[in-house]
Amino acid sequence: MSSKLTIGTIYVKNVEWGGKSLLENGNLSLNKEELLGAIAADRDFFGTVELHIVRPGDSTRLLAIEDVMQPRCKADAPETSYPGLWGKMAPAGEGTTLALKGVVVSDIYYEKLNIKWYLDMKGECAKYSQFSKQFHVVLAAKPKEGVEPLSYARALKHASLTINVMIAKLGLGQPFDTEETFSLGPVGPGPDGKPLPRVAYAVVHAAQNDTWNFLVYGQSALGFLPTVLQPTEILDGAMIWRYWEPNYYLQNENCIMELMRRHGKDLEFVGCVISNNVMRIDDKEAMAMMAARLCRDTLKADCVLVNKSGMGHAQLDASLHFIQMEKMGLPAVVNLAAVSNDKPCDNLVVFNPKVDAVINSSRNFILHHERVETLIGDGADVPSLRGIDPWGPFEHTTAAAYQGHMNQLGDFFMTADPELTWKD
Repeated sequence: MSSKLTIGTIYVKNVEWGGKSLLENGNLSLNKEELLGAIAADRDFFGTVELHIVRPGDSTRLLAIEDVMQPRCKADAPETSYPGLWGKMAPAGEGTTLALKGVVVSDIYYEKLNIKWYLDMKGECAKYSQFSKQFHVVLAAKPKEGVEPLSYARALKHASLTINVMIAKLGLGQPFDTEETFSLGPVGPGPDGKPLPRVAYAVVHAAQNDTWNFLVYGQSALGFLPTVLQPTEILDGAMIWRYWEPNYYLQNENCIMELMRRHGKDLEFVGCVISNNVMRIDDKEAMAMMAARLCRDTLKADCVLVNKSGMGHAQLDASLHFIQMEKMGLPAVVNLAAVSNDKPCDNLVVFNPKVDAVINSSRNFILHHERVETLIGDGADVPSLRGIDPWGPFEHTTAAAYQGHMNQLGDFFMTADPELTWKD
């Protein structure tokens, strides 16, 4: 049985620098020196540190914006938020978590990566990302000379989470604008008197090196074997991506939330199996086989939704997971984001006629980017923009470049969330 998690949300309507950090009537005021002082220990790994507030509609382009997260903390024990990476160890996925919506904490990544994302806050391109609709508190910290990339990545993530929790705590004691409780309790039969179908969710996540990785309670996924996680743990910060996709998408994992909302209505959601995107074909087949066994024999599933977060390798992993599920008698469907033959940017790199139930949850676009007045992250190498003046104007595909227009797990802004509206 799943733990019960309540996520209480407070809507933020404005963010600005001020003499005192406080949240009042949806207006967030932040003391910059207080935030910088809180990350003093992590600053030993940084050469320079800057904090910015960026607003929707600003003529600003963010370069190498690798992570975006909602400010969140545990309402009764803020020191246990993001266990294993920040604060004290405690089980995630239970109790009450406070979340701020309308503001995100983002960080600029200056070390080398083959994929880095950018984002426009104004103009035509802003229509293609939900992150352009939110206020950003941006941490731009360059690594100190001689600091190893992994040490820099750890320090940057810890500093970002420190700021994240500090901002979230400003909402403690205030009434929530909305709240939702997630739990997987026992279910009865469906309207026809028959048992509801037992649905498992199996996901392959990218973990290829120390800085392109995911962590569960702070434990590296490198060498990870498929494991069962409570859905609420994933929503509540037990699992963190390290510089592949923004963790906003794990905090609001749309497939998990949809399955949990339908639990007891037209299906019985039995849980999640998480696998690592590995490189060797034998390892891929082993991961797929173990994940299928966990779905069938541990979770007792009748059918499986297979998903992935990663690129071509992860497509192959997800396809092998699908095939293994079907071999073991579990009907499956697989989501492969942005893989249709709808031009531009056909990203389908794996084709297997045995994989015959595929969801294409998104597509890519070619966008015209205007010239901007402010560039944050200048000097952070963005491979997709090499040879292009990052100030603009230029044209570029959104594929593996434009932050927030789609998520590999299936959250596609153009259809799933066409506009963000906040309560007054």
